[in-house]
Amino acid sequence: MSWYYPKGWTDQEDGIEQVLIHYACTPPGQWPDWSWSHDARVLQDFGGYPRQRLKVLRMPREVWDMQHGWSTPEYRFHYFFEVYQNGHRWTTDLFSEDIVYRDLEYADDNGWITNICIYWSVGDWHAPVYSPMEDPRIPADSEFVARNYYTYDDKERFHREKYHMLYALDLPHRYSARMWGPRGASIVQQYHIGRMYPPEEKNETWIGPYGSSAPGGDNCWVHHL
Repeated sequence: MSWYYPKGWTDQEDGIEQVLIHYACTPPGQWPDWSWSHDARVLQDFGGYPRQRLKVLRMPREVWDMQHGWSTPEYRFHYFFEVYQNGHRWTTDLFSEDIVYRDLEYADDNGWITNICIYWSVGDWHAPVYSPMEDPRIPADSEFVARNYYTYDDKERFHREKYHMLYALDLPHRYSARMWGPRGASIVQQYHIGRMYPPEEKNETWIGPYGSSAPGGDNCWVHHL
């Protein structure tokens, strides 16, 4: 699974035809080998004056540390821009950011919830992400673990079986999941909660600090990384 990180560019001069972002992720304290492997994306031109460009990047939730032989959820994000202007090409300096995470826990005291996600986005609601939350007492290798929900074909079976698994657990149910972003950034966040079983009790909503609401908007928590 991944999360989304919008990266923008503002034209400071006329004649810019296209801007690309080149980027790579490394474990903390390491640097990318640009000749070996990296990604590049064209920024979308949104016009305006000055002209605005943007690309939403799909970011990993962990990177592999070959030096130590394990994955790390905190890592370094390195990038530079390639600019095509008046028939010429030039590149910016290299930028690097620390990617860090924030864990959240939600306590369901009465057992109403059967499905819950963190609904969150870096900076504003331009590129929101759903992070499925799970009670740690659900076996990690279960086919009904929360992260499998979006790719599970038989949703009704998932709802039924997950309900019975949760019903067998003592209250409260404590769900947890994780958000990522660059150090120093803000994250806007709500919870998407639902009771998907029994069928006659189906209900879902997004909640923020002021109660139930539509997704996004001002009814949200703001976290500073």
